[in-house]
This record gives sequence, C-alpha cells and structure tokens, in this order.
Amino acid sequence: MRRACGRIFLRRSRAAALLCVSVALALTAGMAQGAEPHPHVGRLPGFPAIRGVMPVLGSSTAVMAHEKLVTSAFAAVRARPFKGLKGAAEPNKELFAPCESEELFLATHDVCYRGGPVLRDPTVHLIFWQGGVEAFPEHYVETVERYFEDVAHDSGAQTNVFAVDPQYGDTTGPGEYKLSFSVVDAEVRHDAFPVNGTNCIDETKYSKGPCLLDSDIQKEVKTVAKTSEKGLHDVYVVLTPHGVGGCFEKSSGQCAYKQYCAYHGDFGGDGVTVGQQTLYADLPFVGEVPGCDFGVHPNSSTDNGTDAAIDDASHEVNETITDPIGSQCAAKAEYASECEPNAWTDVIGQEIADKCLPPESTVLGTYGEPLGVVNPLEGAASAYNQLINGDHYFTQRVWSNEAGLFEGGCVQRAIGASFSVSAGAAATVPVTFNGSASGASGDPAVYWVWDFEGEQVGTSSPTSSHTYAKPGVYEVALTAYDAYGNAQATVEAFNVGAAPVPPPPAPAPLPITIKEPASPPAHLTATQLAAMLGLPANGRKLSGVGPFVLGRAECPPACGVTLQLYARITSVSHRRRLTRLVPVGVARHQGAPKGAVFVRFLPGSLGELLLSLNAKGRVLLRKGHALACKLVVTVEGQEGGAWQIVRSLTLTSGGSTARHARR
Repeated sequence: MRRACGRIFLRRSRAAALLCVSVALALTAGMAQGAEPHPHVGRLPGFPAIRGVMPVLGSSTAVMAHEKLVTSAFAAVRARPFKGLKGAAEPNKELFAPCESEELFLATHDVCYRGGPVLRDPTVHLIFWQGGVEAFPEHYVETVERYFEDVAHDSGAQTNVFAVDPQYGDTTGPGEYKLSFSVVDAEVRHDAFPVNGTNCIDETKYSKGPCLLDSDIQKEVKTVAKTSEKGLHDVYVVLTPHGVGGCFEKSSGQCAYKQYCAYHGDFGGDGVTVGQQTLYADLPFVGEVPGCDFGVHPNSSTDNGTDAAIDDASHEVNETITDPIGSQCAAKAEYASECEPNAWTDVIGQEIADKCLPPESTVLGTYGEPLGVVNPLEGAASAYNQLINGDHYFTQRVWSNEAGLFEGGCVQRAIGASFSVSAGAAATVPVTFNGSASGASGDPAVYWVWDFEGEQVGTSSPTSSHTYAKPGVYEVALTAYDAYGNAQATVEAFNVGAAPVPPPPAPAPLPITIKEPASPPAHLTATQLAAMLGLPANGRKLSGVGPFVLGRAECPPACGVTLQLYARITSVSHRRRLTRLVPVGVARHQGAPKGAVFVRFLPGSLGELLLSLNAKGRVLLRKGHALACKLVVTVEGQEGGAWQIVRSLTLTSGGSTARHARR
C-alpha cells in the first residue's frame, strides 16, 4: 500500500528538477496472522504484500484508527537513525539527484522517487467477474467502461485528476510526459467462484456470498491476460457483484467491507526484473458501503454502486501509474531495496492517493470543492468534481508535489502556474510580475502568492511588483490557486540589470516667500505605533499552540496590516551548510488562503491580530519544542504613510504567559 519519500524543486526546465532517491523503509513480506510488520512501517493495512489498499473509513472510530496508524508510522521513521539506501541501484544521475535529506521529506510530507518505473501509456482491461451469483446492476458495466473510455479520450488533458501523474518521472526520463490511456476492453465473465469457506462472509448485506482471496483474483487475471498483454503496459481491473466478499488470505482478518474498499498489486516475474509482472486491481462492489461509498452519485441511484466503483478505480489506477510494482519482498526484508523496485511514495510508503485520506486530508476534503451538480433537485448528492469528455464523475483528489513552494497538497486537477517579467528589469526600479497565464482552460487562477527571496505577497490580482537594490540573477516563486482550492507552484530565475543612470539634478528653484508655514502632518514612530497596536516586546516568548494573539489593530492609527512569520532553517546540501528563512505563519483572517495576508480595517473598526503556525511550522515546533522566529509587521496609515516593525520571538509548545486561543 505504501512506500518512501520525496520532493520536487520546480524550474522552467524540468531537466533541472531534483528527484529523490532517499532512505528505504523496513518492510515486511505480509500481514498474515502471526506475522509482525517491521516497526518502521507501522500497521498499515496490507503493507507491503498488497499495495495501494484503500481503507474503509465508515465511522469516526475508523477514521481515528487510520490517523493513528499514519501518525505512528511517521513517528517510527523519525525515531530511527538515518541509514540511507542499502544495496539499491541509483537512477540515471543525468536525470535525477538524491533527496536532500530524510528530515526534509518528513517536514514536507511530499513523495519521493524510490527507483523503478512509472506507467506512461497504460491499457486498462476491465474484468466483470459475475460468477454464478447476482448480476451486476443495470448500467453498471457500461458506465464503468464509459469512464475509462472518457479518460482515454482526454489523455494528456489538464482537466482531470490524471493530469497530476505526469509530474512523476522515472529512470527512462523526467516528468512532464503526456500520459496516454488506450481504449479499454470490457468482459463479463461467468467463471464459477471458488469455495473458500466463510471466513470473509459476515451477516451484513455487503458480504453474503462467495469469499474471494487475493490468490483467486490473481488466478482469474491469469485466465484473461494474454502473454502479449502482460508487463508494464496492461492493468487488469477485476470487479465483482453485490454480496461477494474478499480477504487478502485465509483467516488474515484483512477483508473487504471491514478493512478495505479496494486495492492494487502485481504478481509474476522473478521479483526483481522490471517488466515481467502482471498489474491488477481488485474492486469489490461497494455501493452503499459506509466509508467506501460517500453518497455522491452523479451517474447512478444510491443502490447502483457505479459512482463508488469509479471513485475506487480512480484511486487504484492513479497509484498503479505512479507506483506500479514493489509488492514482492523477501521474507525478512528490512529495506525497500530487498523488494521489487518501486517508484513514488512518501517517507512511510503512502502512494499519491493514500496521502489524500485522513489525516493529511479531512474526510470531506478528500474530494475538494465540486464543480457543480448534475441534478439540482438532488443537490450535493449529484455533485461532480471531474468533467471528462463531457461526462460527470466524483472521485477523490491525489497528492501533487507541485501544489506548493515548500510542500505539496491534494488537488483535483493540474492548473498550471506561470508568469512573465516586465522587460528591461533593472535595479532600484520596480519590476512587474504577471501571473495571469496561470490556471487551466475554463478554470483560471483566482489568487497568487509570490515569494521574492523569502518575502511573500498574497494577492487576488495577477500582477505584483518588487524592487531589487542591486543587479544580479534572482529567483521568484509563484503559487497559483483556482476557485476550487487546486494549486500549482513554479520557480523561475531572471536577470536584473544595472540601475538606470539618474537624471541630472534639476536647477535650484527660485527662492519664494511663504507667508504662513504649513502644519506638519501627523506622524508616529514605529515604536509608538507598536505600543498602540499592543505588539509583543522584542525577544518575547509566545505559545505556539495557535492561533495566538499578537496585538490589536484599529483605524486609525492602522488601516492595513500585513503579517509575516519566518523561521530560520539550516540544512546541509552537497557538504555545504545552507541557511534560509521559511514562512511558518498563517494569519487568521476569514476568506484568505495560505501565505502572508493583508488585513484591512475600516475607519473606527477594531480587531485582534491573530497568527497560527502552518504545517511546516507545526512540524518544526514539535521537533524542537521551541522555534526562533522573525515577525515582520507592515502597517499602512489612513493617509498613505507606512511603517515596518520587526520582532524576534520564540514560539514554545506550551507554558507561555501570552494570551492565546486554544483549539
């Protein structure tokens, strides 16, 4: 189900992208009863004998249990010493560079390249194994088949969730390839189901018939797959009808409707040579199964199960594309290098769809904002978040390393981020940056966060400007957001020329006589203003258990406040110690996305200045229990004056006397 760590650093030239081959996790050959997994992995369902297991999250208890598994797995990796890869072949160094450090990928939660292939032109074969039991519901077969035909039709488009996959490359080439699906074939098979007893049959309506083990699924695939249709181009998706149960192995306790909704894996070959495996996925019937069917059905009635099957298929096929092999491990495997090569996973082995389940996404956040509804009378029950070849679907989001500058995130589609720089950029003169080309067709960007050498500016306008004191080569980073919360980041370098020659001084004006001297404008020093705003003193310790109150602002004296919080991070890269400032604060202001937030106060209004740590800041604070930060507060007056106040603060994990609001 899972693998290890990664981070892409973005440039206009993807040949310059740094892909990761980082530390291998201790693995176990299975989860059969009596076999204990390695402590570095945690008890994640099916890992690693069956990868890509989509867990059942049918209750708050199940969600909390899954969150505990993931959290404990991350904690186990943090606790062990860094050992690096053991015996694994390194990828082509012309295309890839090692991951910077295990610590970095624990902080960002991004996925990392672990070696092995990705799929660039998969053909999906649908096997509707009906056996001798209840037939599939009406329109079930043709709707699932239509979904994959639509995905094949829109191959290479940026408008659906599969557009995220091509950022992840392999040893044959970097990312940004054009993912191309082949038109699928579908077959309804009536082969008799094997008799395996009742160990995976319960008294509910979900599993009343035959019990299919993973070995049975593999045998059925073998009867369908032709010799010429095996390897890293063909994916066999097995779907079974209502009432058919399933388990990984006999008496394993890892069964459908209890532990998993679906899974994918591979078998065959010699366990080492890439390309000799057969790839497959198992999709039991999950219509109306709590935790597998989330009740949103743009294509079917509530008991049809079609939309739930398409959602599970999207999860498993996206993971098969980015991490197709890696499930066959030695019996005493301690490192990923002792299994088949695998591709893209995070530091605890989660694949790109796994990462968008709790705790890294809420249950509702798994799907993001819908694009609309098919039937207004049904409302949210017929919502859709994918429009593929003109048809409507509702599938979960997947992880994109490129969704943010410092860490990735879950997205529904790729939207693109790009910007232009005003011609003739020169020192001492404002340089204009234009990000209006960001977004996708029919889905424009609506918010832009710029990073000018550590100084962040968030705006709902596509343009921003920045002045450089000296000529040179500078990097600017941009994260673009669409109206549905999808994001994309990019970093580009450009040249700033010499400052223009100043004009000759103007001739001295003729002396004039002022009869009545003008009154000087009202003015406050930064120290006076800080006192009026109630900002903490320099060097103050504050509780990092946010949100925490920094002060109170009113207009006058302040009509606009920009809050920025940075932590100083030191890392080692290529035997060089690098120090940089990283944004770790998020202003608490309704309606504002991530990044530095400009808060405007109307004349006569009064409000608290609140900050809370972002994900990066929380990780750093938990690790060190104290976090040295730099707070930059920029204040704009009602008459156009501006002041900047800088404070050095220390955030602690508790015990501060400062006022703060607890969650």
